[in-house]
Amino acid sequence: MIFVMTACLPHQEELNVMLNKYNITKKIYIKNDVNGYNTYGKDKEVIQVLKRGKEYNIVDIKENYVRLRKSKNNNLKSDVWVTIDEIETQPTYFITLLISVPNSEILLNNKKYNSNLRFPRGVYTVDVSADNFLDKRLNFDVSKDTIEEITLDFDIEAQKYKMEKEKKQRERIEKERIRKEEKKSIYIDKKQKLMWQDNSAVLKIKKSWLTKTNYDGKNYFNIVGDTAMSYCKNLTLAKFKDWRLPTKDELKNLSTQKDKLKNISSNWYWSATSNNNNSERAWSIYFDNGDGYSDLKNASNYVRCIRDGIQ
Repeated sequence: MIFVMTACLPHQEELNVMLNKYNITKKIYIKNDVNGYNTYGKDKEVIQVLKRGKEYNIVDIKENYVRLRKSKNNNLKSDVWVTIDEIETQPTYFITLLISVPNSEILLNNKKYNSNLRFPRGVYTVDVSADNFLDKRLNFDVSKDTIEEITLDFDIEAQKYKMEKEKKQRERIEKERIRKEEKKSIYIDKKQKLMWQDNSAVLKIKKSWLTKTNYDGKNYFNIVGDTAMSYCKNLTLAKFKDWRLPTKDELKNLSTQKDKLKNISSNWYWSATSNNNNSERAWSIYFDNGDGYSDLKNASNYVRCIRDGIQ
């Protein structure tokens, strides 16, 4: 008697080999609603739509398709074929988290949350944090597609801290801006404790001591209008708004320090000192040498403002 041994494995053993190859179990679940075919071949036809999450048993694997067995415990009309990509060894579900605060940091079981991932059945921990809000931790059981709305409570202390921090930042920036502006536009006479305008405007701005209307009307002390004094009164330089027109003596003293100034010229500058003997005139100082001249108040001279006190 001759025995012939073939290389074919028994069907169950062959199935087990294939299951191991694809790393799947005999009992599987449908990952998404999927078409079930009458065969795995080229001319296959759809015979039934299988619903997501349903449980079936695999009885065969061919060319990246699995055959699912009809039984009294499932809804199959007959055995059907589906692609391996459409099955999973345990049912998985989407976890959708709706957070009340945009740009929140969300951790799911201590890993960064991704709404596109699916998760197996189980208990999950969610940690949510956001600037100016209290952290929140939640635990929930997942046995189906889950949507959780999470509301964060406003953190009053954190907001106060943030506002204080932003205030200090603004103050720091403003101080730095003022420091830079002072450096390029102000001269400080520490000895006299005076602050002088020293920007490019002192080489450009010319004003009369009085407006033509007041001068012609002999209102020799009415300095309203577009005048040297009103220019200084309305000047804002660095953070300071308390500028004034300097006296004759203050201007003469400054002319002796002109080597310390950034903007100097050989021009006549108005002082706030009126001529005691002739009210239609006021003193101006020639900055090149400190000479004084009693000029008519309707004349146009340069202006350099001053303020009292230094910080």
